[in-house]
Amino acid sequence: MKKVKVLLTSACIFSVISCQFKEAKPVKSPSETGSSQGSFLNEPNALVGEARQMTFVGPKSGEGYFSPDGKKMIFQSEREPGNPFYQMYVMDLLTGNTTRVSPGHGKTTCGWIHPSMTKVLYSSTHLDPETQKKTQDEYESRKKAVKARYAWSFDDNYDIFTSDLQGKNIQRLTKEKGYDAEGSYSPDGQWIAFASNRAGYTETLTGEDKKLFDQDSSYMMDIYIMKADGTQVKRLTNSKGYDGGPFFSADGKKITWRRFSPNGSTAEIFTMNVDGSDQKQITHLKSMSWAPFFHPSGDYVIFGSSVLGYSNFELFIVDAAGTKAPVRVTFDDGFDGLPVFTPDGNGLSWTHRNEKGESQILIAKWDDALARKLLGLPAQDPALGSLSPDVRVEDVKKWVYYLSSPEMQGRGTGTGEEKVYTEKLAQLLKSWGLEGAGPKGSFFQTFEFTSGVNLGAQNSLEVVGSYAKKFELSKDYEPVSFSKTGEFREAPIVFAGYGIKAPASDKEVEYNSYKGLDVKGKWVMVLTDLPADISPARRHYLNLYSRLQHKVTVAKNEGAVGILVINGPLSGVPDKFGKVKFEGSLSESTLGVLRLSTSAATDLLKYAGHDLSSLQKTLDKGGSIEAVSIPSAYVKAKIDLQFQKSQGTNVIAKLPIKGAKSAVLIGAHGDHLGFGQFGNSLARGAEVGRPHYGADDNASGVSGVMELAHYYANLKKTAPHKIQKNLYFAVWSGEELGNLGSSHFAKEAVKHNLEAYINMDMIGRLKDRLFVQGLGSADNWTRIAEEVGIRTATPMIIQEDPYLPTDSLALYMAGIPTANFFTGSHGEYHTPRDVADLINYEGVVKVLNAVQGFTDLLTDSKVQMVKYVKVASAQSKMEGRTFRVYLGTIPDYSQEGVKGVRITGASKDSPGEVAGLKDKDIITEFDGTKIENLYDYVYTLQSVKPNKETTMKVLRDGKSLELKITPKLKE
Repeated sequence: MKKVKVLLTSACIFSVISCQFKEAKPVKSPSETGSSQGSFLNEPNALVGEARQMTFVGPKSGEGYFSPDGKKMIFQSEREPGNPFYQMYVMDLLTGNTTRVSPGHGKTTCGWIHPSMTKVLYSSTHLDPETQKKTQDEYESRKKAVKARYAWSFDDNYDIFTSDLQGKNIQRLTKEKGYDAEGSYSPDGQWIAFASNRAGYTETLTGEDKKLFDQDSSYMMDIYIMKADGTQVKRLTNSKGYDGGPFFSADGKKITWRRFSPNGSTAEIFTMNVDGSDQKQITHLKSMSWAPFFHPSGDYVIFGSSVLGYSNFELFIVDAAGTKAPVRVTFDDGFDGLPVFTPDGNGLSWTHRNEKGESQILIAKWDDALARKLLGLPAQDPALGSLSPDVRVEDVKKWVYYLSSPEMQGRGTGTGEEKVYTEKLAQLLKSWGLEGAGPKGSFFQTFEFTSGVNLGAQNSLEVVGSYAKKFELSKDYEPVSFSKTGEFREAPIVFAGYGIKAPASDKEVEYNSYKGLDVKGKWVMVLTDLPADISPARRHYLNLYSRLQHKVTVAKNEGAVGILVINGPLSGVPDKFGKVKFEGSLSESTLGVLRLSTSAATDLLKYAGHDLSSLQKTLDKGGSIEAVSIPSAYVKAKIDLQFQKSQGTNVIAKLPIKGAKSAVLIGAHGDHLGFGQFGNSLARGAEVGRPHYGADDNASGVSGVMELAHYYANLKKTAPHKIQKNLYFAVWSGEELGNLGSSHFAKEAVKHNLEAYINMDMIGRLKDRLFVQGLGSADNWTRIAEEVGIRTATPMIIQEDPYLPTDSLALYMAGIPTANFFTGSHGEYHTPRDVADLINYEGVVKVLNAVQGFTDLLTDSKVQMVKYVKVASAQSKMEGRTFRVYLGTIPDYSQEGVKGVRITGASKDSPGEVAGLKDKDIITEFDGTKIENLYDYVYTLQSVKPNKETTMKVLRDGKSLELKITPKLKE
């Protein structure tokens, strides 16, 4: 099967009757080769890994093909005395035992194991009456000092036979004269595809056809199909030249094979439907390409080719449609061919021949995700692959690449992509034996949320009176998403500076923008943010009162009817109109809220006899101004906002355990930021508006939920006594919008009698330690962590505060002990650069081993292992804090023993990266303030002036450095 018409010799001569060896042209570049032989990607890659030799006995073994369950391999080998020809063997891949299934004499080739695992097929000449003579002739030939050029024999006595797995009950399926070989079963076992040149003996050939067939009997080789018992033979191809090596796709709908040109000088890879229709050439390398084999997904084909020269056959892959350039797979000297994937698609086996002419079978790990990337194919649907109940790197990789693929478009809450992947998760959970734990036994729990806002058709703004002007929507002004909607009758305008009211504290004096102002029944014009040139301590204090939502509340309490928000000429922030940004909604708001352009505000104040720049300059220094009213000018407005309501979807499954009284929940959020419109995107520059793939955040966590659900579902079947509590598995929606999905579930969590919740959020970047957070939420978490750390040798850092910015918080607030698993932040966080290629997949498996350890200790007895503890969070003391200034520093979450704040780097193109901050830097001073802990840093960050260069001191490798850094205001 899958024979090159004439194989290689040590003299590197490829010999067929119709053509002589032609050397391939030199490679043109390391990344892509283009020549008369065709184009292909030639860049070294890691598609195969951990290759090892499988066969060792005898000088030649090859053409190994797996059984459907992957536990056996049938292969041909020269390994027995008394017969120089290949015989057929079945190897048990669990024990290593090998059994010959062919008769032991004659020539044998092309084996295949039936899907029933009860029989095999192969092609053999053992019924040839000349077998003994041909055997002796072969021995004599091999004794000669000068070896003849070796060519594969198209012996017309080859017929297809079946036997059981012990080589007994041999049955002959073909009897026609000619070469019948290269057979393989269809996936359902009902059909056999094979190659035969029988037409050369049954049809009347004349002229050139007869001449070429007499010279080379493979000239009339074509693809046939027949029932598994040898009946209903049908010819599928009718092309002059050698058509051979047919294999079915895993779904049984397609066949791939190789087709030689009529003169035998080249061969290309083809595919067709099983009925012979839609025959399509998928390679154009103009060389000897042969032995194709479908990946189990059916998305691409692997094959061998001489495009680099006949002395160096290598493996290549090409997409099944033949629209992409083939990609080189192997890079070793010698012959690599006859490739075959393991049934799960995670391994590759092939035949390797060295320069001595010795051939053996190799096997290696196969990186399907990388293959798809190199071929430009979408990620594989995990449900279509072979997922193991064991937690494996290969399966984690399938999940992460699928969930973070471009097709998922960032998995925004309530999007069509969310519907696609949640249905996929539910489908698999059900297939593993879990039950739906949502309403009425469904796997889905939905919730409604406000997802966006659009401008309606009835917006207008004008000033009437002595100063009269109509303003243009999205040029001069724009409504804010939490504005009251409707019609606003004419009302006067008052300028109220920064619009802040802050009471006096033990260290700070009162700040009151409304002092001396009467704003009742009026529109208030206020500046965004807070005074820029005051002391850091003063800025930090006023920052708590500077959020726009708070300013709106203050204005409402003062009796205003609306608020006009302006940036001001000294802010350095340009006006950006055109698309209303959803900033939340305040349904109780009774104020109109509009953003007004700086130029429009400047003109209004100029009419009133004031210069906006001068006013802002005074205010920025902490000074106060006299009341500024704009005489005989009245705002008249209509505000029309159309809020979009969407539906988020949680996936919740239950693994019920007989007699269980309590349960443990394992979960992770599946949503991410879409194109940056959901949640807090940190994309900058050209990244803005691109898909935020969310590989670490949080495709990694979802992969963990699915892997553990599969593992425990199988454990229930194989060792049910090991699980004494019900297990729930959840994939939340809306985490990036504020834990919406988990909070919705938490409202009814009591009915599930949950003893504990384990959360996984960003577990894909394990370096030297795993953060296990929130363990102060229960009385016994640390003892469990200690035991798991010893059992799994997982380096863990334990943190107690359960008030975390992730779904575990929602469950903790519902009175459930929580533990959150996290491998740390990084520069790609919340940007389009959080991609599957950067995930540490072996690390994810290590994390899951630790999570499994926690789960086992929680569920292996009916005893309650953890009890809820109410904790006062350190973060609650800074409630209401908003990070308005952006540096891009990434904190190291293990700060123990560090005087200062250690970081793990700075995000791309951020002020921190521009300043030169690096991984493991320890910030010791910022903007003149000594930094001894994270709270010092947060305090200073909130008080520093944006867009103004300042200094930062860091310790790097024990040396103090001073850097210049310019904080930026968050957009």
